[in-house]
Amino acid sequence: MNKKYKIHTRILSIDGGGVRGLVPAVILAYLEKMIQELSNDEDARIVDYFDLFAGNSTGGLIVAGLLLPGKDGRPKYSAEDIVQLYVKNSKVIFQSSLIQGIKSASGLLGVKYDEEGAQFVYNQYFENRELKELLKPCLIPVYDLTRGKNYFFRQHKAKVSDRHNYYLKDVMRAATAAITYFPPASMVSVNGIEHRCFVDGGIFAVNPSLSAYAEFRHLNKHLYSKNTMMFSLGSGKQDTYLECDEVKHWGAMEWRENGSNLVATSFSDATNYQLEAVYNSNPNYLRINPLIDKSHSSSLDNTEDEYLEYLYQLGVQAVIDNQETLDHFISQLIDSHEGDAP
Repeated sequence: MNKKYKIHTRILSIDGGGVRGLVPAVILAYLEKMIQELSNDEDARIVDYFDLFAGNSTGGLIVAGLLLPGKDGRPKYSAEDIVQLYVKNSKVIFQSSLIQGIKSASGLLGVKYDEEGAQFVYNQYFENRELKELLKPCLIPVYDLTRGKNYFFRQHKAKVSDRHNYYLKDVMRAATAAITYFPPASMVSVNGIEHRCFVDGGIFAVNPSLSAYAEFRHLNKHLYSKNTMMFSLGSGKQDTYLECDEVKHWGAMEWRENGSNLVATSFSDATNYQLEAVYNSNPNYLRINPLIDKSHSSSLDNTEDEYLEYLYQLGVQAVIDNQETLDHFISQLIDSHEGDAP
């Protein structure tokens, strides 16, 4: 019989993917509903059952939404509220003026979208709240153009260091500033001292779960994977199959969409492979990332109603396809949480 280790840290990690963030949001709505039912607590929230959160790009938006406190100190938004954020605001975030579309040639000659729509939504949801106010430790990857290096927005660092504290509406702009889609985010720390320019961290951590595990080890050097549970959510993937004869003369324009999808999928899958090795088939690690069928694109910015409905149903089907494993993981999650009680 395997020895049962005490769970110290429960990690939730969410991939990037633009509007495809609707897929993990739907899965999380199910997770929160089951937590409430199994714990007999209708006020229970995901934030109560995880200790460390990681989200890249649209995943960072979900994480920030789940961790934002309301006036009573409890989470302001439920997981279902985050689902509705995508349903109601995707068209606002990915909007562009006719002039911008012509100037950019749909993103080939310049950024595809101006930032006004996205900034409007982030202002509405996060107002003037600060990174340090979030309810639990988290990390949101971005790339710092100012210093030429990877960077993570960390709630736990912002709490102790003013130079790492930023307004959440700015953090969201930076986290979702996907190259060629949105302009880089030029921003200033809350104390007005740090001036930085960031783009989406998907260039190095489209799946931030391994970064989250590294952060756990950094904070708890005496602990290992056996002392954690990790729930890693993708935003849907689409495998890329191409024939050599088809692509041998392709240039930058032809590779733009296929190449982007290929790189994102391979990065994400490689991270999952590495974490499966770290956890050594331990059921404490669960990864769900459903396949997007070939009849639909894997677009980051398709806000047509039909596509959003497809993404919603993809999340629902992912729950059904993983029902037994997911319910067992949730049960373990609750048991480990109750084990924390004195």
